[in-house]
Amino acid sequence: MAKGNIRVSVVNFQSTWGDKEANLAKMTGFIEKAKESDLIVFPEAILSGYDNIPEVPKKEKMQIQTAETIPGPATDRIFELAKKYNITVVFGLFERDQNDPDRVYNAAAIVRPNGDVFKYRKIHLPDDEGSWASPGDEVVTFDTEWGPIGISICYDTYTFPELIRISRGRGARLHLNCTANFEELWDNVPFRPMLEEKTLTNQIFIATAGMCGLCRHLTYIGGTSIIGTSEESIKEVQYYAGIPFGEEGSYEEAMYTADLDLDWIDTRFFNPMFDHNPYTGRPDFAPDVYARAYAEIAASEEWKKKIR
Repeated sequence: MAKGNIRVSVVNFQSTWGDKEANLAKMTGFIEKAKESDLIVFPEAILSGYDNIPEVPKKEKMQIQTAETIPGPATDRIFELAKKYNITVVFGLFERDQNDPDRVYNAAAIVRPNGDVFKYRKIHLPDDEGSWASPGDEVVTFDTEWGPIGISICYDTYTFPELIRISRGRGARLHLNCTANFEELWDNVPFRPMLEEKTLTNQIFIATAGMCGLCRHLTYIGGTSIIGTSEESIKEVQYYAGIPFGEEGSYEEAMYTADLDLDWIDTRFFNPMFDHNPYTGRPDFAPDVYARAYAEIAASEEWKKKIR
């Protein structure tokens, strides 16, 4: 049976652009600080920083130059800490494809203390991210003693509800969001309500780790937090740790920790979306129906015209 209680730490992290050694050294400090936790989550692209310089040719971009494989040098070093402190470490980096070195992904590495290493490749690439990154093609949940845990990166999480819904449908009670949102986006994108809506509609804990402060030329807004349905009402979001986007202190580097009872999700409220509905004989969530509809869209001539 899956464990219920998990201690999760999330890090509001200011990354040094292009300097993997400096970022690894600082990550080490946070992991040592979180040694009593079961899981620590770092932001998107934290190993190298995120900022793109549009005028630089693709092969010369920092993202391409600092990319490495998963498993690789960074995950090997992080594993030593994961093993030492019996903690799972999740962090964002640029992944070089082992079979095609010219292909790079905006990825997250999941390093388990037992030596397992998983990866998630960001599926949805906003703005000019596609000028250096290739899109991933797999929705990932990874197995743990707390059951499956879901993961997505930034734009994946806020804009595409399918990913967290699939995690929940697979049995996940916790979803991880590695993110890097900068000030210009904050003026136009409602990150906070988009995230809160997903924890309410799916009844799942969401642990977000955000980049903060100035990286190279962009300033990031942090927003690191752990949220879930309120202990008082199914209609309200509760912040179990961290500072929401836009609140005082959200730009400051810090680590936040919460003790979560994942079993609470299964017992606190009856949720026919993912459980057996006695009146219909099945959960309300209907992946078989959606799969047929999505297959029809993917096979349509109109959709094929949009893919080049």
